[in-house]
Amino acid sequence: MKKLSLLLVLIIVLSLFAGCSSKETQTEVPKEKVNVTIAGLKGPTSIGMIKMIDEKALNSDEYNVSYVAESAPDALTGKIINGEIQISSVPINLASVLYNKTGGKVQIMAVNTVGNLYIVGTEEISNISDLQGKTLGMSAKGSTPDYAMNYILKQNNLEGKVNLEYELDHATLAQKVIAGDSKVALLPQPFVTQTSMKNQNAKMLIDLNESWKEATQGKSELFTGCIVVNKQFAENNKQFVQEFLKQYEESVTYVNENAAEASILVEKNEIMPNAALIEKAIPYCGITYKNAVDNKESINAFYQILFDSNPASIGGKMPDNNFYYTIKP
Repeated sequence: MKKLSLLLVLIIVLSLFAGCSSKETQTEVPKEKVNVTIAGLKGPTSIGMIKMIDEKALNSDEYNVSYVAESAPDALTGKIINGEIQISSVPINLASVLYNKTGGKVQIMAVNTVGNLYIVGTEEISNISDLQGKTLGMSAKGSTPDYAMNYILKQNNLEGKVNLEYELDHATLAQKVIAGDSKVALLPQPFVTQTSMKNQNAKMLIDLNESWKEATQGKSELFTGCIVVNKQFAENNKQFVQEFLKQYEESVTYVNENAAEASILVEKNEIMPNAALIEKAIPYCGITYKNAVDNKESINAFYQILFDSNPASIGGKMPDNNFYYTIKP
């Protein structure tokens, strides 16, 4: 009987040790972090996010977040398609192209840049008609500025009457204007301010936002940049995405209200050189935050104009309602 009692005690003690050991083993295995890459372009889209970039925002025990900035959209496209980049700022027409190309795996969350395009140069030009017979420097073929400019030329009966000379990216074209190799060019801010600061003869000639309003008879805003998200990532990480959008909007407000401080962070994080230049350019950069689903009608009007002009500009067809990211409980 005593032997049986001792055996029962031994079994209970061993089972308790086994339980403790199991618990220790469970606590010893840390949960694997979710890797998140947030991307932008070296210009207004990343300037608007600079507070988050500088603070390395959203890194936590659950998420390992890295921020990257590229010079041209092409450097981002493939990585967005294959899921290497979860959230990215891109030209707004590229958002629709990505949605169509991936069968709906990429969604738009917000507009972050509006009307930041200008024609700059050393020629005496005051309106679009003055471009006839001229060579106009362009960058990032197939991007929003490219399609917007071609639409404006078409509406002004200048299709085929202006020689469009393309460079790989905005930075390369800006350097050509500074060197005097390109007399007239279409550039976004802050590259416009960069050219006028480094070449005193280069001036801001035409605000393309005004030309767009005239060409569209006020039916559309000149949206240029937006934020897209990998749909599967958004579905699996709802709280993270909501916190990202909240902090992005706060960063945009910070930049627009604190240009001097923000410009220092832009230089520090190597988004663009020269804080003095960035500070001067920020008021003209069109940095904004507009929730996409709440501005669906206006965005669709913009896409319709691009589609009617060239269906390929938005990926061959108009995006449907599933294109717009909606916060779901």
